[in-house]
Amino acid sequence: MNRLKQKEKNNISSLSNNIKTMQAYHKTISILFLLMFIFKFSAYSQNSTVVAGTNGKYGVKNNKGETIIPEKYASILILADDNFLVYEEDPGWPMIINRKGEVLVSKTNYIGKVLDAFDNHFICQHYKDGQLADLVLLKAPDIVLYNFPLKYIHAEFVKDSCYTYVSAQTSIPGEKLSVDMNGKRLTGPENINFHYIKGLFKPCNGYAVVLKNKGYEGTLSGVYDLNNKKMIIPCNFSDVEFENKTGLIKAFDKVKTLTYDLYDISGQLVKTWEQIKK
Repeated sequence: MNRLKQKEKNNISSLSNNIKTMQAYHKTISILFLLMFIFKFSAYSQNSTVVAGTNGKYGVKNNKGETIIPEKYASILILADDNFLVYEEDPGWPMIINRKGEVLVSKTNYIGKVLDAFDNHFICQHYKDGQLADLVLLKAPDIVLYNFPLKYIHAEFVKDSCYTYVSAQTSIPGEKLSVDMNGKRLTGPENINFHYIKGLFKPCNGYAVVLKNKGYEGTLSGVYDLNNKKMIIPCNFSDVEFENKTGLIKAFDKVKTLTYDLYDISGQLVKTWEQIKK
């Protein structure tokens, strides 16, 4: 009987310790996300600070205390690329301006939210019929490059030193759409070659490792030339790697995943696995 009670006490103690461990884990994760958010915001705003004037309006000063945007706006938000979302009145429609006060996106676009900004390109959410509507890719000044279908609820710039593009997401995990900086679809129904972009070759040459879901075969890899919009190696391999030393592409077998063939940069077969292993 005493053994049973002791075992029960041990189980309760173990459960209590597990709960405490999980609570500590979740607390740590929450703190990490908070720190990431603070760091990201600080990185955006380290060169600019929103200041309030005696007139109740807002402006922006740089880190030297110099005024770069006069105190004449009802509200100001610093964007990711150090441009500004400003409201002239509250309530009112916002516009996007740069550090010179030049209008990049006018308030006639009825912006409800700015999701991301990069190199005078902006991913915005329109406000229509009293609610947030479709996402749109805009280029300054006031050029609409692409309207995302309504099912896409979030989008951001995938900022890479080799090639920057837009990745949009629906409410279904993994359901994505990629669009280039000119508003041309990289993935979608019209692109039968691949569904997703996995990553870019380094050093930069405009090539990307792309993925295609082939049903019972699984998700297979290939190589796509982003600049010239053409497939280099079809998505028939379990994985693809670029060798900096040789300048050749390893295309791994989809069945025997440790074996590979070598292709050159134009997609021509150089050596089979049988020839490599000799």
